[in-house]
Amino acid sequence: MLKAKQVTIIGTGLLGASLALAIRAKGYTGRIVGVGRRVQTLDQARELGCFDDLTVSVDEALEGAQAIELPDSEGAEGQVHLAVLAVPLGYFEDVFTKISRCADEKLIVTDVGSTKASVCELAEDLLPHPQMFVGSHPMAGSEQQGPAAADAGLFEGKPCVVTPEIQTDYDALGLVQSLWKLVGMRVIVMNHIQHDRAVALVSHLPHAVASMLVNAATTDDGDALDIASSGFADTTRVASGDPGIWLDIFQANRDAVINSVEKMIQELDRFKKAITRGDTGALKRMLEGAKAARDGWETNRKEAE
Repeated sequence: MLKAKQVTIIGTGLLGASLALAIRAKGYTGRIVGVGRRVQTLDQARELGCFDDLTVSVDEALEGAQAIELPDSEGAEGQVHLAVLAVPLGYFEDVFTKISRCADEKLIVTDVGSTKASVCELAEDLLPHPQMFVGSHPMAGSEQQGPAAADAGLFEGKPCVVTPEIQTDYDALGLVQSLWKLVGMRVIVMNHIQHDRAVALVSHLPHAVASMLVNAATTDDGDALDIASSGFADTTRVASGDPGIWLDIFQANRDAVINSVEKMIQELDRFKKAITRGDTGALKRMLEGAKAARDGWETNRKEAE
């Protein structure tokens, strides 16, 4: 069980609202407070029925948690307070700055950001107790946006990467791991450099390729899109994601994204040369290798779920 007297979720969009729904559905009985930037979003989040309180003030949410006193029978570990940043990466500096004004040693902070090096650096520079920060990245999401799209089962069976630093508090790491395990995720520990390299290949590059594929089809005088069907829809689904969020991600993970694009260019160049030469053997090996690798991954993924 998640041993925290309050979970403050800063950001009540798809991921933040889904997390609130999920931990409540899994039996968390502590206080859940949501912090948002727009009254309209908070009104939509309120309709979910999983938040005990909603506010536009980070200070108000954190100070409210400090005021909660649990019975001694709950134990010291139950007195901690967990804050989860579920806002776009471009807002992290502002949120960390606000947290720094009222954070105490009992506040454990984590996040759902798609990159980790830049986030860990901000936490180190801005938080008064950086050892209580544990970077995390639940590999779950949707091209849909806002609390209206929230889903309590969004995290079930999916991987979540946590990226502790050398100075990370052991109990803080344990609490953050218990959060993601509570909602059904498989927790994987990496350092932030490993994470950013890996996520560039399996998340950031696919979004870029899907977006550029749509652009390529669109510039073909519209004829290509006129005959596009389910295969094109499946391949390009993620291109419908929020462009603002993805702009932040590509900038925050710039070097790793560039490296992944270079790898993709090399693969496409191999493919192009094989077609140009009429080398059906090379083409077959490339296609069969990709099929075998994806089929194996899909089998493992379904078994994990």
